[in-house]
Amino acid sequence: MVDLTLGTILAQMLNFFILVWILKRFAYKPLLNMMTERRERIAKDLADAEQARLDAEKLKEEYASQISSARQEAQQIVEKAHHQAQLTSAEEIAQAHARIEAEKEKARKDMEHEREQAMLGLRNDVVSLSVAMASKIVDKDMNSETNTKLIEDAIRQLDSKTIGL
Repeated sequence: MVDLTLGTILAQMLNFFILVWILKRFAYKPLLNMMTERRERIAKDLADAEQARLDAEKLKEEYASQISSARQEAQQIVEKAHHQAQLTSAEEIAQAHARIEAEKEKARKDMEHEREQAMLGLRNDVVSLSVAMASKIVDKDMNSETNTKLIEDAIRQLDSKTIGL
């Protein structure tokens, strides 16, 4: 059996303390250092993962904002093009109206000019007829008072008829 004497107990205790000191010095400290490093590395990896998640969320929000901004810009471009098309259409309609009014005015002026030309031609014809009538009347030996009265009456009658045109 085991002899439990004070000397063996002291020797066993001394062996135990030496073993603990050796383990502490060569095994426990490096093991604790390694575990501390591992804990720090895991904490750093977790912090990096959290930062990456936050960065990804931030990028997602930025992309969503850019997409929203791009949609708004596209909508503004479409609205601007639609408004420009309406303005162009309105301008073309206004120009068409202006051309129509110009054509009407030109036609009215042309008709007025033609009427004036016809009136001048008619007056010239009346004067020629009056002169011809006057010469026939003069040939018939009428006095000058009668000739003048006849010519003035003929001109008045022709003027009242031509003014009614």
